[in-house]
Amino acid sequence: LLQGIRIPTLGSFDVVHTETLVGNRTVILQRPVFHLARNLAGAQNLENKDNLPGRKQLEPLKYSRVAVDASVSRRKAECCILGTTSLLHHCLHRGASVALVLRDLGVLLMEGSRVHMRF
Repeated sequence: LLQGIRIPTLGSFDVVHTETLVGNRTVILQRPVFHLARNLAGAQNLENKDNLPGRKQLEPLKYSRVAVDASVSRRKAECCILGTTSLLHHCLHRGASVALVLRDLGVLLMEGSRVHMRF
């Protein structure tokens, strides 16, 4: 993940660089973070403690790129993504726990009022 990505109605993924002292050396670590979209978090009273760096520009999800990678039309890719996020909202509204598997990235877990990303 070289560039932060924003998926409408779901949230944003990015990598945060943090400095850690190891012995007498400073080491820069890259930590992936997920930040839940405000509309989803607010509607379901979900807690999401990971914050993305302030005011960083995130690249919107490119449906055309997803379509090429999945060998489908852009419209079908967009409909599938929006359908998935709609189903996610519906499940959370009913109080169900959700695990959303994002290939090559990790699993987004929403249980009760907690949200966390396992990378």
